Amino acid sequence: MRITALRASLAAEVGSMEAILDAASNDNNRDLTAEEQTAFDKHKAEAERLQAAVGREETTLALKASAAKPIHVGGAGAGGGTVPAAVKEKLEPGVMVGRIALSLAATGGNDQRAMANHAQTVFGDETGQIVANMEQSTNTKGGYLVDTDYSRDFIGLLRPRVVIRNLGARSVPMPDGNLTMRKKTAGTQAGYVGERVPAPTTDMQVGNLNMTAKKLMALVPITNQLIRRASYGVDQMVRDDLLDSAAVKEDQQFLRGAGSAVAPTGVRNLVAAGNILAMTGNPNLVTVSSDLGRMTLAVKNANVPMISCGWVMSPRVREFLASLRDGNGNIVYPSIEANGTLKGYKIAETTSVPDNLGAGGNESELYFGDWSQFLIGDTYQVALAASDTAAYDDGGVIRAAFSNDETVIRLIEEHDTQLRYDRAAAVLTGVTWAP
Repeated sequence: MRITALRASLAAEVGSMEAILDAASNDNNRDLTAEEQTAFDKHKAEAERLQAAVGREETTLALKASAAKPIHVGGAGAGGGTVPAAVKEKLEPGVMVGRIALSLAATGGNDQRAMANHAQTVFGDETGQIVANMEQSTNTKGGYLVDTDYSRDFIGLLRPRVVIRNLGARSVPMPDGNLTMRKKTAGTQAGYVGERVPAPTTDMQVGNLNMTAKKLMALVPITNQLIRRASYGVDQMVRDDLLDSAAVKEDQQFLRGAGSAVAPTGVRNLVAAGNILAMTGNPNLVTVSSDLGRMTLAVKNANVPMISCGWVMSPRVREFLASLRDGNGNIVYPSIEANGTLKGYKIAETTSVPDNLGAGGNESELYFGDWSQFLIGDTYQVALAASDTAAYDDGGVIRAAFSNDETVIRLIEEHDTQLRYDRAAAVLTGVTWAP
């Protein structure tokens, strides 16, 4: 609901104000700098605006509650068409997104009443109620916003499919599309002192970390024949198609994305320059072991928490390491096949790490990090739209949905990425390891 997002945004603004005051307080209770005062005033003004908006929403909700009427989503007739109170159906995570997408596709996505009727007829009263109460999307130029709870379910399903999410990246709420917080720029300082001796500065050196929602759009064509026969099972297939499209792009962008005003920055371009290491030439047991040790030490020496550490590599590099043998023919890293770890840390393999880099087109990259320091700012708001006249890119070929008797479902989710500490990960470049 809007009021939930407004309250979350208000809390974020107040948190930013407190962070500015804390920084000054921890620095011998000094006054705010001119820059800090400007930022504080900006957050204060936004907080006051949001507070007023929350008040308006609370008033509106109270009035709506006193004049509430049941929503009719069925056909005409005495006693028919009203969504009754019922026990909430137990659904698999993300399935509601598939159901809503099918209801949009089946009715063209322009008449909410028709969409709700279809949802009720095919999937039951609960889905009909949800579709009937959906809000239209404004910031994504059309479509409908999926309820936050179901959007969270859907985004949660991306975790096992996106390697950095799966390795422990932190997902933080960004309901209004913006988030400012503190990030670590240097290690913590501490020391022992005698009686009545001023305490040393113990806070870590910090800077500002800003995230602004970037729009990820996925297009999934579905045959109209399948839509006409939509039933239980088809909704799960549509959900999975939408998930696959979003996950592939997230995986690529979170790892190697260059970053721009419209796309998030990947860890490859967020890591400190000193933590980007070059592979030692002539790969053999000694140089490979050395390179792996250099990577883990680069992170450990930065004094990061080491909470959710792991490796990200291409399938080719994983196969090389799994088959590496010593002079006696023994497997050097048996844990790779035994439990999917390397040097005690979890391995995630993905084709989103390419093997065709470098001048010779035969180089790859290897990543190691404490992925709890990688932040994904999620708006937790999925928007869906459908069209049977849209065109889409199919591997470089532009296809028309109308000509193919298809409907294209468009999914939009918004997020951004940051590293809380740019030395929390290390990248090995120029990797030519191959089995």
